[in-house]
Amino acid sequence: MQNDPISTDDTKKEMLAFEEYLKEKGLKITNQRLLVAQKIFSSHNHFTAEGLLDELKDNKDRISKATIYRILAIMVEAGLLEEHDFGKDYKYYEHIIGHEHHDHIICMQCGRIVEFIDERIEELQNKAASENGFTITGHSLNIFGNCLNFATCEHKIKK
Repeated sequence: MQNDPISTDDTKKEMLAFEEYLKEKGLKITNQRLLVAQKIFSSHNHFTAEGLLDELKDNKDRISKATIYRILAIMVEAGLLEEHDFGKDYKYYEHIIGHEHHDHIICMQCGRIVEFIDERIEELQNKAASENGFTITGHSLNIFGNCLNFATCEHKIKK
């Protein structure tokens, strides 16, 4: 996760939603859960569990890999995070409250992830669903490829 600050109001809303979900499910609001949530919600980047663990390793409250995975699972279940399979041996995550729906283009060489929105794609999906008797409740579009100039690509992403 890199630093890409987002609104503190959005972060507060997400933290409140997380705390409310924990209470609703009868789960404890622990310092570790709050620390992980704060780290995730204070940045708007795709991240992996390993990358998150690396960013938290200097914290005085040591957090195990298993704990990170449990917290991520809770956050996905709560609808606060989206889990992505970008064709690697690990999952990517991004938080979604207050963030507009988007699709992804992923470089299979360097791992760069580009978010995009194209209304024409949305219209085509709606048309296809309607013609086939469906109502869309959600979708995920990931386009895989390679950067056009891989030799100079500097978008290396940590696990």
